[in-house]
Amino acid sequence: MFLILFLVAASLYGLLALCSPVLLLNYALLTGPIPWTLGSSELIQTPVGHMSISAMRLFGLWLAMFLVLAARFSKVNKCLLHYKLHLLFLGFCLISMLWAPSLSYSLRMLAKLSAPLLIMILIMTVISSMRQLEMMERMVLASGIAAALLALVTRWIGLNSDPRFTIPHTSPATFSAHIVAVSMFAMAGFAVTDKKLLRGMMIVAFSTIVLAAFTRITIVAMFIGFSAILFLGGRGIGRIILPMLSAASLPALFLLSPKFRNRMFIGGDEMSVERVVDDPEIAIGKIHGSGRFDAWEMVLHRFFEPSPFFGSGIGATQDFFYEQSVGGLGVIHSEYVRMLSEIGILGLTLFVVVVLGYLWRLFRILRSRKRTDIRKYALAGTGGLTAYMIFIATDNGFDYVTQFGLYVFAFVAMAEKAKELAEGTTDRTAVKTHRGHRLSMPLA
Repeated sequence: MFLILFLVAASLYGLLALCSPVLLLNYALLTGPIPWTLGSSELIQTPVGHMSISAMRLFGLWLAMFLVLAARFSKVNKCLLHYKLHLLFLGFCLISMLWAPSLSYSLRMLAKLSAPLLIMILIMTVISSMRQLEMMERMVLASGIAAALLALVTRWIGLNSDPRFTIPHTSPATFSAHIVAVSMFAMAGFAVTDKKLLRGMMIVAFSTIVLAAFTRITIVAMFIGFSAILFLGGRGIGRIILPMLSAASLPALFLLSPKFRNRMFIGGDEMSVERVVDDPEIAIGKIHGSGRFDAWEMVLHRFFEPSPFFGSGIGATQDFFYEQSVGGLGVIHSEYVRMLSEIGILGLTLFVVVVLGYLWRLFRILRSRKRTDIRKYALAGTGGLTAYMIFIATDNGFDYVTQFGLYVFAFVAMAEKAKELAEGTTDRTAVKTHRGHRLSMPLA
């Protein structure tokens, strides 16, 4: 069963890669949120441990991207220097396999962590025009619209009984994480383009969907990601007022709405704005962890404390939850706790440095580039990375590769590729102008 499903996934992406790497990119972005569970969300036993059927899609996509890049080794080799910090992080993860308890879960975790880098390199090596970037943008937005329509239709016809808004056989956290990524592109377009009405309607729709999914961390990530985009992309007094309004609406939502207040706090009926202002420590102590805090304490004690600097090896916590624990959470619900436990303080530091490096590049693009399209991609990348770093604090962003991670890092690469294409156009224009000047000199 596993072999058949894996071959189907690998063959599908492999055929797309052979037809056109650009088509592979667009297909991955368009279908990212669509579940491959075939009506089941249960784990099945495979030669590399327990795995959900939908997770096999990642391995098929990973293999297809790797084959495309291997055929373009000369271009990829030049591109790798651009991502040396990311490679250093992955290199340390690879080394940590030496003391990891499970080779199969180590390899699975490496596939999840390396897939975002592969899609970035793929974009940098196969995209050759702004028109192709615009098509990718349409695929991103279309994926959010398609996911929302699928959720609406399945709920309307009775196929989805989940009280929270989502796609059948997809957790609300996974579903809303994807919508958050798409909403960053909508907000980026709103901040820099003249088509305010259409983008504004998208923002309202996507925000409503995220709220309906009723997952706290995605709501927080969305509001803070929006604030980052509005601050960096806005002009005049609006760049101050709009982010402040966005940030202020977040605590207001969780304090003024009884439904969200009860979701956020233990004994939410007793919480109020006055009580939080008078004693913030009480509010923090009453945050509902849904079992996460106890799980984090147990995992840190078991995997981090024995080796705080290097960790217990990549994939160690997933091996424990999937293969050894009985009745556990199944996942750790915090990538920071997972990184501390598996690759230690050193690995977590390298990861943070990688993300800060990408944010710095995006900030430099925003400072130096006035073109609307380039700024739009840079703002989407900034908001996406900001939301991603917040989301992984209490959820499994590394596991949601095809639904979330690929989009966020694709935005970063799209901004850098747009900058590269603009510089190439400028250079060619300068050469033509220079040649024209030289040809005109004898006539003078």
